[in-house]
Amino acid sequence: MNTISTPLDVLWFELRRAMTWGRIATWVVLVAFPIAVVTAMLVNIQLDLGERYDPQEMIQPFGMAMYVMITEVSCLLGLLLWAAPAISTEIEGQTWVYLTVRTHGRWSVLVGKYLAAVIWTLTSTLTALTISCCVVGTEIGNELWWVLAKLCVLSCVAHAALYLLIGCLFYRRTMVAAVVYTMAVEFVASFIPALVNKLTINYRLRGLLADWMQWEEARSRAENIFGNEPASTHLLMLTVMTAVLLLAAIWRVERTEFPTGQVNT
Repeated sequence: MNTISTPLDVLWFELRRAMTWGRIATWVVLVAFPIAVVTAMLVNIQLDLGERYDPQEMIQPFGMAMYVMITEVSCLLGLLLWAAPAISTEIEGQTWVYLTVRTHGRWSVLVGKYLAAVIWTLTSTLTALTISCCVVGTEIGNELWWVLAKLCVLSCVAHAALYLLIGCLFYRRTMVAAVVYTMAVEFVASFIPALVNKLTINYRLRGLLADWMQWEEARSRAENIFGNEPASTHLLMLTVMTAVLLLAAIWRVERTEFPTGQVNT
């Protein structure tokens, strides 16, 4: 790691370090899990409906299932493993002190690890999405792929910044704090029909899903889940949230003296 001096150096180093059997196996699991769920769902629906199975009527059910399994579950699991422990792994490996003595070392490490987490997770989510769309067929997949692909990108970029900040704030219990936040806020508070759910990333992503797929009936029946704001508002909020979270993480890491001993993640 002696050559690391810029975010791109950190990015390439992290991507090379990811080429291990353990991390590749994790990547495969994150890809296979949503595919297995979508395949099982397709088989059950076809068995139940038989000749009455109409792909056009299944776009919304499959769209919601693929959104939840890929954009939320698979994406967040990948980022939990990559973005959240960005600081704690270096502290635990006793390499943090060597990285931070370099010019701009702190923020370079943080941004480089952020980019690596986004790229690594995005490859698994887009692969799972593409194969899932092939499984359900072109009548459904062609309409869903482009919308869900954009949501995967937005989810990776925004959630990676969130987990990076959590890792900077709770470097001693990073994974515990990240899991608790995810379950309490992104998976519970985002469904609460109040102001708090509009401050969550998943609420904005669901709003974009309903808007881009033109699910007006679903939005009118479940406004607290999909919202009624235009797509531009959701995109603006996601951009602001990502920028604020990332800048807060950089500010935190630049002004905090982390311990050089081992910490629990």
